[in-house]
Amino acid sequence: MGKSIELVADGRQVQSKSINLQELTPDELAEHWVSEHSQFKDVRWVFTNLTNGSRNATSTINWAMTLLDDSKLTDQRHSIRLRWAKILILSVLTLPAKGRAPSPGAISGLQNELNVFLSWMSAQGIHTPAELSPFIIEQYISELPVFVSTREYYEDADDEGIGVAVFDRALAPLMRLWDQRAHLKLFNVESLAQHPFDGKGAHSIALKLATKAQGWIMPLPDEVAIPLFNSAARWLGAPADDIIRLLEVFKTSDIDDRAQGNAKKSRLRAEKRFLHEFSFSTADGEARPWREPLSRHKNAAWVEMREIYELVRDAATLTIQGMSGMRVSELCGIENGINEDSGLPVGVRLETSLTGLYEWFVIRTEISKTKEGLPREVDWVLGMRPLGSSDIPMAVRAVIVLNKLYAPWRAAANTTKLILAARVGHTLARPSTSFNRMTSDGIRRGMKRFLERGVDLSNLPDESARKISENDLVRWRESKGSIFTTHMLRKSWANFTLACDSRLLPVIQMQFHHVSLAMTEGGYIGKNPVLVDALDSISRQRTNHAIFDLINQRSVFAGRMGEHFESQAKKLREKLAGLPVSERWSRTVEWIDDNQIKMFFSSYATCAPLKRSEMRCHDETETPIWVRHHPNFETREPSLCAGCANAVMDRSHKEFWVSRYVGYALSLEVERRQRRNVAPEQRVIEFRAAQALAILKKLSVSMEELDSRLTLELEKLEMERLDA
Repeated sequence: MGKSIELVADGRQVQSKSINLQELTPDELAEHWVSEHSQFKDVRWVFTNLTNGSRNATSTINWAMTLLDDSKLTDQRHSIRLRWAKILILSVLTLPAKGRAPSPGAISGLQNELNVFLSWMSAQGIHTPAELSPFIIEQYISELPVFVSTREYYEDADDEGIGVAVFDRALAPLMRLWDQRAHLKLFNVESLAQHPFDGKGAHSIALKLATKAQGWIMPLPDEVAIPLFNSAARWLGAPADDIIRLLEVFKTSDIDDRAQGNAKKSRLRAEKRFLHEFSFSTADGEARPWREPLSRHKNAAWVEMREIYELVRDAATLTIQGMSGMRVSELCGIENGINEDSGLPVGVRLETSLTGLYEWFVIRTEISKTKEGLPREVDWVLGMRPLGSSDIPMAVRAVIVLNKLYAPWRAAANTTKLILAARVGHTLARPSTSFNRMTSDGIRRGMKRFLERGVDLSNLPDESARKISENDLVRWRESKGSIFTTHMLRKSWANFTLACDSRLLPVIQMQFHHVSLAMTEGGYIGKNPVLVDALDSISRQRTNHAIFDLINQRSVFAGRMGEHFESQAKKLREKLAGLPVSERWSRTVEWIDDNQIKMFFSSYATCAPLKRSEMRCHDETETPIWVRHHPNFETREPSLCAGCANAVMDRSHKEFWVSRYVGYALSLEVERRQRRNVAPEQRVIEFRAAQALAILKKLSVSMEELDSRLTLELEKLEMERLDA
């Protein structure tokens, strides 16, 4: 490998002699100057960038880069990976196969390319490029959407999902290994045996992955999301009230913060006395205060006070984002203040539903990045309540709590935004300290810290109930939640909004049901493109999970389309037998994509519109077949869906059909006991009861369970009759 290397010194180009790098001994290669600033052996390769205004970081490679598992590439266990990676980049810089070396300003991009690729290789225990067989490369490509989503580096606060550029970077090392294979061999580095993408360009693969990513990035597992939201709700209760009372410590003395001498000593004594005498409150349903008094040891009380403060603050930000669907950037943009007339936070308004039965809380923020490229304002539903109720939804309370948490520092703040950046340290800053707005990264760090401090994940099982890979909860348990990203939080918002989990605390369960209803009645989904993307993504994931559960016999399908999927699942089950869970998941999703299967969910049925000529909801309005891409939501109702060729019912619909059967069976039993003549409408009731019963039998619901429910309802009716 011969090359005349140009070095730059003091703005002047200097020509070096031609060097055959492959002839250098390992020791000589280590001493070789890759630039005027750095040798091959150095941890940092620094290049001179003559572009005006450029930053040094853009023309630097830090070989001590942190990989996904928090190890450094310079650690001993990565020594083989580090050596060939350095040789690869050296070959790209000195003798690029495509004829043009990257400019100094693009040097940092080479590090970004390698970071994900080497992190994945490390996670798989792969050390050299020669180990990257076509099967391994296919595995890398299929896992990329999930793998890159766990990296905080790629979490764009202004955009949802993962863009093409991220996948371009993650795939680039494979193309470089292929292009530079002849030069690498001169250094005894065996590269890829064949083209990594079967002759296709990396960008074409990246385009497909970017589309797929939104359907592959998972919500938080239920086993993590449920304790997370429950813990956040707890911290917004008595602990939030107590920390707000504790902040009155700053009012215990009228002495200015800058006072010295006896005045300062007097203030400190008053503050110390206030903290030591403070009594924590008792949460609802508990017999004792939620925590012990603050420590009396030196400044420990101030340290403990800050810990409580941060837990409440981070619980509030988690709650707002997790229960509204907004992104971190919109969270940062919320204005501070409480409206004196309404008592609601500034920017929050009440609207009445179309039915007049509810009123919902809506906050307006600015979308910082849109398809048109210009910011614009959109509404986010924070919660809902019955008209005339005084209930405050959890997300609204979180905004109110944040206003009170930052009250001591508001006068000196340099911003009108609600959430302020915290000072580094172990105690809270004095009220005279001036703060700027919190950054997206600061909020993310706080949320991760809340998972570590405020949520106990130590008792998680190894695998979730709906696993798509082996031991999927182990990394949550071992990392104490450090793999959390806000993308997951927003996916969980969509997941719980579409189908609320009954194990959540009642107040949170109510929150998600209300948000769902508010968006249905108010049309906010159509008005907010960010919510459309999130709900579409989670709908795709629910489709994938539904079919995957069927294949793995964790679910059964009823309905006419359900029978079709049952037969297809049997064939797929035979093909996928013996494969690892993650591979079965990947193959299942590919089958769903290849067959263009889409599902539309409701409480009583799932519509899979594969037989568009037989969609009963569209038959009602004689909709042309070529526009039947989704159900007719105006005519869709349980009786139509139950007999439709496109309907699927599974265990998620059980409660609806149990209630429907019991209701109709109860009506028939009352008629029977009163010995009334059979009326025409009664035959309709008999048909619908039989229809519901047939679905429940397919879902393996026992008659004993149904008879027990029916008996209970009959007893309630009898008690009401006697009371009357």
